[in-house]
Amino acid sequence: MPFLNWKLFPDYKHILTQTSPEVAVPLFQNLIKQAQEQFIRLEENFEPTYEGSIGRLTELENEVSRAYGILSHLNGVKNSPDIRATLEKIQPEFTKLSLLMNQSIPKYKALDELKNTPERWNRLDKVQQRIVDHALRDMKHAGVGFHPDSVEKKRFNEISERLSQLSLKFGNNVLDATKAFKEFITDKNQLAGCSESLLETLKKNAEAQGVKEGYCITLDYPIYGPFMMNCTNRPLREKIYRANITKASEGALNNEPVINEILSLKTEKAKLLGYNTPADLSLSVKMAEILPAAESLLNSLFTSSLPYAKKELEELTDFASKKLGEPAPLQPWDVAYVTEQYRKELFKYDEETISEYFSFPKVLKGLFDVANEVLGIQVKELSADELTKKEITLWHEDAKVFEVSEEGEVKAYFYGDFYSRPSEKRSGAWMDVVSTRYKEKNGETTLPVAYLICNQSPPQSADKPSLMKFRDVETLFHEFGHCLQHMMTRVDYAPASGINGIEWDFVEVASQFMENFCSEPDWIKRLSGHYKTGEVIPQDMISALVKSKQFMSGLATLRQIHFAKVDLALHSEFKPPTSPSDPTVFDKDAEIAKETVLTPRLNEDRFLCSFNHIFGGGYSAGYYSYKWSETYSADAYAAFEEAREKDGLKGVQSIGQKYRNTILALGGGTSPKRVWKEFRGRDTVDIKALLRHSGLDK
Repeated sequence: MPFLNWKLFPDYKHILTQTSPEVAVPLFQNLIKQAQEQFIRLEENFEPTYEGSIGRLTELENEVSRAYGILSHLNGVKNSPDIRATLEKIQPEFTKLSLLMNQSIPKYKALDELKNTPERWNRLDKVQQRIVDHALRDMKHAGVGFHPDSVEKKRFNEISERLSQLSLKFGNNVLDATKAFKEFITDKNQLAGCSESLLETLKKNAEAQGVKEGYCITLDYPIYGPFMMNCTNRPLREKIYRANITKASEGALNNEPVINEILSLKTEKAKLLGYNTPADLSLSVKMAEILPAAESLLNSLFTSSLPYAKKELEELTDFASKKLGEPAPLQPWDVAYVTEQYRKELFKYDEETISEYFSFPKVLKGLFDVANEVLGIQVKELSADELTKKEITLWHEDAKVFEVSEEGEVKAYFYGDFYSRPSEKRSGAWMDVVSTRYKEKNGETTLPVAYLICNQSPPQSADKPSLMKFRDVETLFHEFGHCLQHMMTRVDYAPASGINGIEWDFVEVASQFMENFCSEPDWIKRLSGHYKTGEVIPQDMISALVKSKQFMSGLATLRQIHFAKVDLALHSEFKPPTSPSDPTVFDKDAEIAKETVLTPRLNEDRFLCSFNHIFGGGYSAGYYSYKWSETYSADAYAAFEEAREKDGLKGVQSIGQKYRNTILALGGGTSPKRVWKEFRGRDTVDIKALLRHSGLDK
């Protein structure tokens, strides 16, 4: 079984020959059948001890998640009709297996007895106790409380299987709709304002579509973003904006019915489990715990950022009118363009010029220097010879493998796949799990391995490396932060190791924390250097980048608050329409936008149809987590600022070790409140740090 026949490094070269439904589906069906049979045998012998319950299941659960994880990973980075068809066929089978394991009465009884027998319970360490508590909670949420033959259980299982299919369908529709849109331009004058490097990319884009002369605009962000920020052609910007905002909202790829079905089924599922709404169910397992806590944070940030956002929009409108001759009010297709021109005016540098100082190899070295000098963690890329020696194969020639060490001992590895490939790779950036650290029965420790996936512009030629937009630099640091938390864990039990078991609204802390180093003048200098000449980045460009963290931060905060509020509203109070006169999801979005979006909004705005985070990913009733986590990550970084002020580099390294030994080490084995207390020395989080870093405290 190639999807399983590996310890740390799947043989991707071979696996890619095994993904067609004819080959892969029987392999996975056999794996699932064996797992079911093994589980049923284990069920007969569960005991009310840790080893006699969760301990017995670790290897089986690990096997299943490793095999499925490979297919899921390839679906994101090497999407093909074969992989899709295989995943669509076997995903419901995995859902059934998960339900079988989590609705097991013998397993639940064993864990419940363990929890309620003080003599046994007190023998467990704190991490084991938390794992058992979470397992009991997750089993309740997986429907263990339904009578085995009840109508409720049957319906609950149908809903669970259907939701897994709909999530997959939503993501595929977004990918296909992004891929389907192509705007060909033959007259270069139509693209005035676009830099030479963007024009070169658009030219290559056209060639890839078989068009020799001309340019091609597509909706993948490395093209859409720079185009919207730089092209002076207002009608063309409007056309591309409208295409993006209505993506996956028409014809066979229309995600509106998918969204409505997802929301209806999630509501039904929540009610079956005794919760009023999907938001109540989602928040019950998060740090916020209840809806009012999440709403309270969003409202507080809304109040703080609104006056700044209004002032920023006034500045943009005034600049657009006086310097660019753009009409007021600014339309949605003007905002990115005017903002970028205003940035150039204020800071004298445009995105493209800045990117010439941030070649990918240089940035990567700087990132690894931060890990080494601040956290005591060493990273090195494995050479071609080392890959051959370790028999590591890759899914694409651009992918790389890195080894992570601490005090001379190898702790983990991660794969990096950094460049955009819109024809087969979904947009955005993410971290995912290859293998999880855990101590095996024979005493050996399986090392953690992670994926770090980005979507920056690929190298243009052998002598022109990937030049990174500054937001891509921040994204790389962000995803590496997730990887560090997965790789540097010291937890020996798989269910709480690395990122496993961490509350969803605390899991972004480690990633957002790393972004702060991108605003440090000394680190900016070390991350950069002109890709052609090696010339040091100009001091005023560094100042511009530091200031740019607060540039338009009121509007940026408002944008995140809008997404988070829409997400919570759809999962707590919205009812999908049952007749043509009922309000739609887009009406709900528009209603909230009256408060949170300051520019005119198009009636045909269908952004929700491509909101992968909440309909195709794991952020449903959880998008607020970004802001919740950010209050902690900003306060965590404030600890570094305080240490540096007091004791310089020595202070930074000392707090770096404390951070490494708490937030990076304790994983999901310790409650976030306790992890925070151990790191920061207090129970509370200070929201002022976030407001100060964002420039929203003046």
